Amino acid sequence: MKKLLLLALLAVGMTAKAETTVNNSAADDEDKSLIDLGQGKDKNDRWSVHAYVGVDIPTGAPDGVDFAPFRSWEINITPFQYDYTPKDWKTTFSAGLGINWRTYTLRGHDKLFGKVNGWVTVGNSDPNDKWDDLSSNIQTTSLSMPLLVKQRISKGFAVSVGAQLNWNFYSRIHTYFERGDDELDAYTKKIGQRPFTVDVLGIVHVGKLGVYCKYSPMSVLKKDRGPEFKSLAVGVYF
Repeated sequence: MKKLLLLALLAVGMTAKAETTVNNSAADDEDKSLIDLGQGKDKNDRWSVHAYVGVDIPTGAPDGVDFAPFRSWEINITPFQYDYTPKDWKTTFSAGLGINWRTYTLRGHDKLFGKVNGWVTVGNSDPNDKWDDLSSNIQTTSLSMPLLVKQRISKGFAVSVGAQLNWNFYSRIHTYFERGDDELDAYTKKIGQRPFTVDVLGIVHVGKLGVYCKYSPMSVLKKDRGPEFKSLAVGVYF
């Protein structure tokens, strides 16, 4: 997870350094992304790069499955986004393609995910094992496609609403143990994530930054593969 956060911060730093000014009637100067890849086929469209980092708040989990919101994270990088603004409109239509990483971490330091007969379970650590630290989470990786409609309200202020389509092609359980100088990383793959999900996405833009909220009404795991829970994420959009 630390590597993913470093990757996101590096991407944001590169975007700030690589910003390119383009005379484009599709958006005001304050409304451009941190990387503007230039105009498309006409002056009303452009290509841009975006990223967002947020806190995941799992919802609807069954009794006995408690998550730690501020130990659960989401990172999304959209290196290709096409933005189209009809002439004389204040509305922009966008479609992108990117990668989404999410983690869902259990609360406390004595609970851990496991896999028994193909079913994801939640249990207690062995009381005879005196670990200094224990962290267990579910991690998913997705190919994402955000579809957004952005309405500029005033100069430097806009609101976007839409959906994000996800192909969840990879998932695993990651459990980390630490005792003194000893560390152990344990991974369990093929945990039965939903292969395709749709999220509802909203963004408030202020200048070149924004705050986003995303709700996933579909459960992370398949119905017959483990505890059912959904996801609510909030964070910063670049």
